[in-house]
Amino acid sequence: MACRTSIAPLLFLASVAAQSPLVVPASHGAQEGTASTNVPFGRSTPVRVQCAYDAMLFAAPVVITAIAFRLDGGTAALQKQVEVELRMSTLPSSLVGMSLDFASNRGADETIVLPQQILTLPAQAASAVPNAFLPPIPLSTPFAYDPAAGALLIEIVVHAQPPGAYSLDVTYACDSPDIGLGNNVCTQSNGLALQVQSASSQVMWGRPWIGRVTDAAPGSIVVFAAGTQDTGSWGGFVLPQDLGPAGAPGCVLGIDVAATWYSLALGDGSAQFPFTLTNSPTVLGEWIRFQAAVLDPTANALGLVTSQAKKVQICGWEPVARLWAGNTSATIGTREIGLAPVVRLTVQ
Repeated sequence: MACRTSIAPLLFLASVAAQSPLVVPASHGAQEGTASTNVPFGRSTPVRVQCAYDAMLFAAPVVITAIAFRLDGGTAALQKQVEVELRMSTLPSSLVGMSLDFASNRGADETIVLPQQILTLPAQAASAVPNAFLPPIPLSTPFAYDPAAGALLIEIVVHAQPPGAYSLDVTYACDSPDIGLGNNVCTQSNGLALQVQSASSQVMWGRPWIGRVTDAAPGSIVVFAAGTQDTGSWGGFVLPQDLGPAGAPGCVLGIDVAATWYSLALGDGSAQFPFTLTNSPTVLGEWIRFQAAVLDPTANALGLVTSQAKKVQICGWEPVARLWAGNTSATIGTREIGLAPVVRLTVQ
């Protein structure tokens, strides 16, 4: 008689093997955030919080089977029991369009992935930076999420909790240092090199950004240029292009000139060029390339002196958001774009 073997255990093993961890935002996999939050687990009151994670953080549709949080780096916590419920859905608006109204943010696919129950948050004595993720919380009902439909919304409802700290790690504010392009060494007729820099060390989408020019001759015409490339061919030039043959020895064109703006240098030799960056996380990681020049007829035969070209990267906010209130009956809450707990999802 042929031996019959059930394939159910084999299917179970295959299912387990197909699951994998996914940190969102991925930039925080090994990076500590610059802030912490006592929402939702570190307070002594009920809390409702909706956390949105933009679709750009996901490469493909996934089925979410568990979620793990991590304590803020350098901190420890005692065990704590909370009465909690978890829901997941697809945010029906864009991330920046997240409503102040809790109900408006819930998608038609809203699912109670963890029914209301007493959840024991484990103690953690370690205080690494960043801390390791806490053990995953298995979902009673897995959630099928398709990033093509919008951002992932995770709603955490804490119905009751005792006093006690339990501070989670949240996303960080980034740093955008100027990066110099090209070996520009030309000077103006006043003997000074023209300078240009980003006025902000944190270049964030949806926020103002200022290009600042200094050391220009007072009253001179200052040109501010923005570009899209700093290498390769452009307009018959090969970037960075030495402008010596054109009559400006030591000057270098470091970027393509996609757009220009003009201003008069103030008495201290400065000029500012304010802009507002696109209010969308889709520009996260894009580079802003810029260079300044001043019209100076006596400096050289070309009558133009350039600064060194620079570039800065749009590095934040992270493409996340949250809405929270200090009680579960609230219909509206406090919205914070760019801030949400770092989570590790188990997906398949």
